[in-house]
Amino acid sequence: MLFYNTIFPETLVLLKQLQNEDILAEMRLVGGTSLALQIGHRISVDLDLFGTLKGDSISLNKMLTTLKKTESLQQTENIHIYNINNIKVDIVNYPYPWLKSPLMQDGITLGAIEDIAAMKLSAITGRGSKKDFIDLHFILERYTLGELITFYKQKYSNGSIFQVLRSLAYFDDAEEEPMPRMLVNTDWEEVKKTISIKLREYLTSTDADI
Repeated sequence: MLFYNTIFPETLVLLKQLQNEDILAEMRLVGGTSLALQIGHRISVDLDLFGTLKGDSISLNKMLTTLKKTESLQQTENIHIYNINNIKVDIVNYPYPWLKSPLMQDGITLGAIEDIAAMKLSAITGRGSKKDFIDLHFILERYTLGELITFYKQKYSNGSIFQVLRSLAYFDDAEEEPMPRMLVNTDWEEVKKTISIKLREYLTSTDADI
């Protein structure tokens, strides 16, 4: 069951429309919106579609021009960011392996929580947003930090575990950001405390990989 109360109806319509296009057929919804649909913890507004783009950027732009109010925000070889009907959409040619098969339901293809967890650790290592830490907090209700580190290593074979662990103790960049719209009672101080405890437990465990 998906938690459709976590996204706006127009976002859901756009998501289904995009994933029905041949050029995006191998794309999975990842990020906070995918996680929210699967666990129901907060409202999410953006669409992150990662996978193999079945065509080039010219073909992608041509397809998207058929939609109303499409504005290109950023274009690189592998990253295409748009504002479509006032919804931010990231379309990324994704080179890393998928850990699990996608969840397919109601015409939507979603990345597995294991994949999203590894991607959240990667995002936090780059610059941890409040939303990323909150998402991680809820993922840690389902998996141990040790399991998440394993997911990260499987997906990012050249990634630095040291940098991941260091970033999990650094909340400064997230402090001034607003809280996302939560559907589950969530306290930011409790989020930081929980992550810090999980980190300390992992670092003192016998299977810690640093």
